[in-house]
Amino acid sequence: MAQRFEGSLPERFHLSGSIGRNVIQQLQVGAIRGGLEVEAETDARGRVVAFDVVVPSGERIRVLPNGANAEEANTPVLVTPKSGFPHDEAGWDLASRRGVRWLSPLPQAADLVDAEAARQRRDAAVLSWRDQFAFREEEAQADGVMSPGLRGPQIGALHAVLAHWKVSEDPATVVMPTGTGKTETMLALLVAQRIPRLLVVVPSDALRGQIGRKFLTLGWLKQFRIVGEAAHLPVVGMLTETPRSREEADRILMQCNVVVTTMAIANGMSLRGDALTSWASHVFIDEAHHVAARTWDAFKARMATARILQFTATPFRQDGKLVDGKIIFNYPLRRAQAEGYFRAVTFRAVKEFDPRRADAAICAAAIEVLDRDRSAGHDHLVMARTDSVPAAERLHAIYQQMAPEHRPVLMHSRQCAGARQAGLAALHSRASRIVICVDMLGEGFDLPALKIAALHDMHKSLAITLQFTGRFTRSAHGIGDATVIANVADANVEQKLQDLYAEDADWNELLRKLSEGATRREVRRSDFVDGFREANPVISLQNIFPKMSAVVFKTECVAWQPDAIVEKFPAGRLYAGPYINREARTLIVVARDQLPVPWGDIRDLKETFWHLYLLHWDADSGLLFINSSDNSSVHEDLAMVVAGDTARLIRGEIIFRSMHGLNRFVIMSLGLRHLLNRNIQFSMHNGADVGQALATAMRENKAKSNLFGKGFEHGEPVTFGCSQKGRVWSHRIAYDLSDWVDWCHGVGAKLNDATIATEDVFRNVVIPREVAARPESVAIAVEWHPELLARQHERVLLQVGQHEVSLYDVSLMISSHELAGPVRFAVVVDEINAVVEYEIRIADGRAAFVRVSSTEVSISTRRGVYRSLVEWFAENPPTVYFADGALMVGNELFPLPDAHRRVPFPLERILAWDWAGTNIRMESQRDERRPASIQRKVILALLAEPAATRFDVVFDDDGSGEIADVVALRVTGHTLLVRLYHCKFSSEDAAGARVKDLYEVCGQAQRSVSWKGMAARMLDRMRRREVERNQQGSTRLDWGELATLHDIARRLNTLSVDLEVFAVQPGVSKQAVSQSQLALLGVTENYLRETYDAPFWLIAHP
Repeated sequence: MAQRFEGSLPERFHLSGSIGRNVIQQLQVGAIRGGLEVEAETDARGRVVAFDVVVPSGERIRVLPNGANAEEANTPVLVTPKSGFPHDEAGWDLASRRGVRWLSPLPQAADLVDAEAARQRRDAAVLSWRDQFAFREEEAQADGVMSPGLRGPQIGALHAVLAHWKVSEDPATVVMPTGTGKTETMLALLVAQRIPRLLVVVPSDALRGQIGRKFLTLGWLKQFRIVGEAAHLPVVGMLTETPRSREEADRILMQCNVVVTTMAIANGMSLRGDALTSWASHVFIDEAHHVAARTWDAFKARMATARILQFTATPFRQDGKLVDGKIIFNYPLRRAQAEGYFRAVTFRAVKEFDPRRADAAICAAAIEVLDRDRSAGHDHLVMARTDSVPAAERLHAIYQQMAPEHRPVLMHSRQCAGARQAGLAALHSRASRIVICVDMLGEGFDLPALKIAALHDMHKSLAITLQFTGRFTRSAHGIGDATVIANVADANVEQKLQDLYAEDADWNELLRKLSEGATRREVRRSDFVDGFREANPVISLQNIFPKMSAVVFKTECVAWQPDAIVEKFPAGRLYAGPYINREARTLIVVARDQLPVPWGDIRDLKETFWHLYLLHWDADSGLLFINSSDNSSVHEDLAMVVAGDTARLIRGEIIFRSMHGLNRFVIMSLGLRHLLNRNIQFSMHNGADVGQALATAMRENKAKSNLFGKGFEHGEPVTFGCSQKGRVWSHRIAYDLSDWVDWCHGVGAKLNDATIATEDVFRNVVIPREVAARPESVAIAVEWHPELLARQHERVLLQVGQHEVSLYDVSLMISSHELAGPVRFAVVVDEINAVVEYEIRIADGRAAFVRVSSTEVSISTRRGVYRSLVEWFAENPPTVYFADGALMVGNELFPLPDAHRRVPFPLERILAWDWAGTNIRMESQRDERRPASIQRKVILALLAEPAATRFDVVFDDDGSGEIADVVALRVTGHTLLVRLYHCKFSSEDAAGARVKDLYEVCGQAQRSVSWKGMAARMLDRMRRREVERNQQGSTRLDWGELATLHDIARRLNTLSVDLEVFAVQPGVSKQAVSQSQLALLGVTENYLRETYDAPFWLIAHP
């Protein structure tokens, strides 16, 4: 009598075996699970000797103990170990039992199949897929239960891919967040499109096995009735090593519908006759962001005859470059969360500024979350992730000490396979609930209980972050929400991650924003590139990075004719293009020019030059811009062919209109064309030689040919050059082609503005000149060379006597305010009470730097390599600021243009304070917060601000290396206001009109304005100085907390920065202020306004 049991039977193969170590298999029937109709057969003594089993499909199976006679069986026979022969209901889970095997029918061995039989089996599978695919989408029934089917993102991706393949053979990209079903989408495409020969490239060995198993079974497709029962399962080959010969490769490939391998093996096969190239009809790249750009380009070139489809959760490669191929489907992470494909994610912020205690703090938080989740009935596990094996070993010791009851396991790539398998087994059995790993458990690893991620090092790649978070948010029945733990005090991460890892943030919302924000940037670039609709470009348009340069033509055409460009590029010269974006009116051509070698007359040898041509026509301005790497021509022939014969190059004096609006523009090089002197037709001038050359050009018959310089525009530093021949350029590089178009529009607006007089442009240029003596003006400030300021200050060390200090803690200060003689300044380090004086002595056309103090100072910009500071100054001279507004670097003076010399400082910008109770000769509040000090007066005034205008941070930065004596920060909306207060004590007891009281404080104001362009470094500097002060048992914060500084730093990439600068000198009387004081204040205000557009005030005595 038959009985019904719930059970399972193992999978059955038609084909199974290996050639070398490369496995080839085809399933006949996958593992059977469900209700089994079981009838026992007994012998004469009543002992069970066999079972006849009817599976849900109606097929009858014979089950025998190992060693039983099966000669008469005419049905499939399954044998089990005698000790595992089923005796009750619990014994029928045979699919997972060791030693269970099919006795008949036996699979055919892959290494014994002849070519014709292999071809027939492979083709039969493809033929069986006809009319066997249904676009069955999951949907909610009336009772709320979802009927099985394809998910929404899978349906969308399938239609997008099939539509793309109807009109194009170009590579394409599908963006689907991890967990939304990329693999099943691949399986569905295989059957729906009846792909005959599919190559699947995966990033790792683990994924090769996992994806290969999916293709063997077609995943859930048959169970969900998406693929019909009549469809054969595909023949799948898993390449785990490079075949030893082309013949062996062909023996493997001829049998397969699908081959799954890694990029390394796929590329390695090119050394074996490249059998893959001729075999594959289609290529799927899984987790495409893992493929480096150079590797991808080589692979794509080899597989040019195959249709290539990339699947990824992010369009950014791990090497920082963009995944190639048009994005044909992009499923937003927001929708994946809203539609339940991801569980909610809670962000648990740890804030530990001491790196030595950070790991223990993260560990403690992870253990707390694990214990809480388990108490709530959730079967959760912890993964602690770090970036190196030594770090993982240290973490393992910490977790073992803090959570021995959870038996932490360590997993990394240096372990043997057995150790890693034992670790995974411990996690699956729950013998361990914590795993510490190094780049393990990557894409494709699916253990739903891993719901607590402890990030001991921050992922610094957007692609890795999206994969990492996606892996921990896969939905599974009976599993709670995920938690991610990270130390938000560690701000040394990519700016794009800072919101994601921010304290008190809604992780779910920010994860969505981060993913979509990055993808929108790529989609914006992709949309611009996709506007070039020509098929099969031979170059990756996303990877074209032109310099910001152009020649500009005035046009009269109603519409340009970009297609006509081919007239100028014969077939042998035209390598790529023309690619035309008709909406953006932009054209790209890559030309190949071959020229004779310059070192001999050898007809067979040619040099090959590759040139980019980028054209944009702006219909609104009537201007045509041409950018080319070939600067030997201004390309008038190209302009006329696309814009007509009336196109004319903008050249001559008009081109210098493009310099309009550049403040403090310093001409670094100037070319002059001599119109009358036949012996000298062109001369080039650099540095201090520019001034005399420009003055001569303005009064004599010489024309400016070209110039280049640097200055400020819109409150930011810029570089800019232009040539009388019609070319304009900058040192900027356009990493997005649309950025170049925007830059062209800005330049074009100036060129079309007839109200701009070039004479006025040159009157405002700063002309450097070499000097034989210092200027007769008081030096008010000195600053390190710009090359040094551009470095990370914590990496620059100074050896002052026997003490090593960071550049953070060092100041340069003018130590003598004389009108003549050497400029004397000092290296000051308050921490060690060091003041080392130097002099700048100008003689014989050069500046000499002389140490006048006894203490030796050395500098190191490379670890362990020191050199004398005197030698350093000789090669990298500091910048000296003078009271008349001039700057001096070495013996090169940068005086203000005459129009800037006398700018009166408005009296309304002098704020008169009541200084009662303040000692105007006491500057600093020090650690004890001296109530009578000038600095304390300023701080108390800030603390007394009403709540609506109160600052978020009031910071005492007094001391060597200071930004200012007081730094106040306030975030309002999307703006960060930075207010700097520079305090100086009065030289006498009563306020008066002494200009010497303003020298230092005005110099500090001018020197500090550059912090507007270095806000991130400023905040980092403040945090570091506060931590150092904390270690001494004190604080620099008079309002706000260290966490506030960190929060502002985190948000900085979303904020615009406004800077206000205040000089505080109660020794100046507003009523008695002198003209010399107003002149110095006016020079300071002018400098701040023209460079970084920062307003300036003086706080003084009434």
